[in-house]
Amino acid sequence: MRKIIQAVPCVHPRYTHRVRFSGADGKRMDRFFTNFTDANLFAIDQRKETGEMGTDFGSVAEDERAALAFWRSFVKEASPAPPDLVSVLRDFKTTWLASNASVTVTAAVDKFLADQEAEGSSVRHLASLKSRLGRFTADHGQQIISTITAPIFTDWLNCLRATRADKEGGKLTPVTRSNLSRSLRSFFAFSVARGWMLANPVPLAKRSKSKSVKLATRRAPAIMLPADVTRFMGAVMVTAPRLVTFWALKFFAGIRDAEAGRMDWHMIDLAAGEIHLPAAVSKTGEARTVKIEPNLDAWIRPDVATAGPIAPGDMARRYGYKRTLASLTTKDDKGKVTKTFVFPSNAARHSFGTYHLFHFRNAGETALQLGHKSNPAMLHEHYKNPTAEKHAAAFWRILPAAGPANVIPIDQPADVKAEPETTKSRRAAR
Repeated sequence: MRKIIQAVPCVHPRYTHRVRFSGADGKRMDRFFTNFTDANLFAIDQRKETGEMGTDFGSVAEDERAALAFWRSFVKEASPAPPDLVSVLRDFKTTWLASNASVTVTAAVDKFLADQEAEGSSVRHLASLKSRLGRFTADHGQQIISTITAPIFTDWLNCLRATRADKEGGKLTPVTRSNLSRSLRSFFAFSVARGWMLANPVPLAKRSKSKSVKLATRRAPAIMLPADVTRFMGAVMVTAPRLVTFWALKFFAGIRDAEAGRMDWHMIDLAAGEIHLPAAVSKTGEARTVKIEPNLDAWIRPDVATAGPIAPGDMARRYGYKRTLASLTTKDDKGKVTKTFVFPSNAARHSFGTYHLFHFRNAGETALQLGHKSNPAMLHEHYKNPTAEKHAAAFWRILPAAGPANVIPIDQPADVKAEPETTKSRRAAR
């Protein structure tokens, strides 16, 4: 029968009491004390651990004793000192439960998108999320989401390459990396809230960026020269006349693509010279008023008798845009394309912001027109393109030209303007 662990007097030159107990490897060990109180407390703790008191732990199984021996050995060698064993076990419990309650990345993405749709996210926003999350799902779709860590995400992002035809195989731009990170961080935050994972593997965006990143993300926006805008708008009049007002609003009023696609004609008041965008149409969810400049009036006035939406649906707009660009390509005698017409991303709104700023010289007003709540800082950071200053006046002279060419010379004197196309001729083209 195992002897009871207790404090007993001992004969020793420095100590008065001794406690004899079994060590982690089963060997007999002695601990000496200078007083009975300390010795008795230690003996009580040892009896609890070995189960001799029969109330706290019961008997200690062999695997539990081996685990404790391993932990004590680890603590002796570890540097710095690890947390206490109870904290380690609690963290393990949380991780283990999350892992067993987790789902695959594909299942989590499907649930996240369904949740976004139920919350009323726009079709364009949902499409953007599907595209960005789809790139991650393609590589990690069958992986349990709780196993996705920060190193896994970082390695995935660093290995990605551009897929656009003109940049295929190249490194992602800082803007693309930021967009992917932002969308995936929202997705993982949703997964954490669902209890599928413990921590978000996407780090928060750094406030202080390197000079190279600042230069890459704050470079002058890609805009179109007035001559190119004239060519494009002229081609729209010929190939997709139903889209003339749609594109005119984007170029000469700075209306966003999605906003223009949601607009009705009752939002345009030519008599007052204003466009009234209600909160339901605006991207920011806040109503705003945009001034109609004279050249914009000339572009949209022929269609004012039209009722309902100012533009057809997404597919019709996309088809008309592609057909317009195709009509602007340069071909040789054999029909081979020698030069394509370059239309930079978001060039219409960027062109409006840049040319409006340099022509009217009022940053606050330009910011209001763009819907930036009179915030010139955003205007200067994302829209200002200093190289466009000398072309600003020509941009605001672009008018719909009569005749098959639909082109006006941009370098003509300021007081010479092409006559606007009549309502009758525009409708005949439609």
